[in-house]
Amino acid sequence: MSALLDSFEAMADEILEEQIAICEIPAPTGEEQDRARYIQRELAAIGLQVRTDEVGNVIAQHPAAAGNPIVLSAHLDTVFGSEQSVVVARPGDRNPYRNSEIVPEHEFHAPGISDAAAGLVAILTIARALRASSAAEHVSYVATVGEEGRGDLRGARLFFESPLGRSARAFITIDHSDPAAIVNSGIGSRRYNVQYRSSGGHSWAHFGRYNPAFALAAAADRLADIRVPRNPRTTYNVGVVQGGETVNAIPEVAQMDIDLRSESPSELGQLDQDVQEIIRYGHQREQRRRGKGALDPGVTKIGDRPAGLTPVESELVQAAQRSLEAEDLQPRLIAASTDANAAISAGVPAVAMSWGGRSDNQHSIREWFDPTDRSRSLRVITRILLDLAASP
Repeated sequence: MSALLDSFEAMADEILEEQIAICEIPAPTGEEQDRARYIQRELAAIGLQVRTDEVGNVIAQHPAAAGNPIVLSAHLDTVFGSEQSVVVARPGDRNPYRNSEIVPEHEFHAPGISDAAAGLVAILTIARALRASSAAEHVSYVATVGEEGRGDLRGARLFFESPLGRSARAFITIDHSDPAAIVNSGIGSRRYNVQYRSSGGHSWAHFGRYNPAFALAAAADRLADIRVPRNPRTTYNVGVVQGGETVNAIPEVAQMDIDLRSESPSELGQLDQDVQEIIRYGHQREQRRRGKGALDPGVTKIGDRPAGLTPVESELVQAAQRSLEAEDLQPRLIAASTDANAAISAGVPAVAMSWGGRSDNQHSIREWFDPTDRSRSLRVITRILLDLAASP
């Protein structure tokens, strides 16, 4: 085992170059095909049996795969649209994502350089390292589509509806930056697109008609006053606001996308109930002031991620803690929203582990990654897999 674990440090430069190559393959949510083809080709080159399912997940198994697999996963998609050009800025380069500042030593800057390029290169690296080990037939690999944003865990949800997903013994997704943290608690979320609508009109000639922008503003202002618990942590956000055509016209539509999150299913349900009331409040307030031309608001659910927990006593969390301690890291249990939510909801023990190194500003064009000490996190994940594969 020592030689296997030591190999990650020796391969550091190769791992980094492959991460950069993956990052520069565009993969917006819903358009992950090119990146999926790369992952499929590389997993097949190891000798694994590889396929894609109907939504585009890449699924790989050992030819002599054992039942009840341990599944290692990372997601393919990024939060950035196809219009976002991605070229990784290296140390010493002028950084196009930071007003041409010089990129510091050891850092690599680009949208998606860590989330999810670092996770994807990790599963490829670990799969190659394990191919000759006795654990190989116990581990399956999944690169999922639709993890980010409006993807709403589409790939992971479908995987856990399949026979392979339902039979999984454990699920590990590589999808956060903290080397010492185990994500064993899935943060639930609900997301809505809210549209306030009217017949519109000229800002002068039709002054006094229902204005969707005012209805939206009233609702958003009331939402900002909601008091939510710190424990279990519960949050809300207005992430997108759109509407109107020109400054001198009453908009026909004003809309916002709302994100609600909680570690607790019951708190999430209460927050959802409060927000539905606030949506009605915004409409009714504007109706009382300017009712002419009002149309009923439209509310569309655009995301629904289940909350859940893999208990600390579980075989998986215990193996993760032992593996971190073996690398002189002090384990911490935290909550997040990842593909592990879908696994937990399906009754499969699941955690999210770190891709290692140092990184920050995920979901931003200012995202960066420093590969220093990445091999430690690769060893942690590999130790978990070997531990679980060796136990009955």
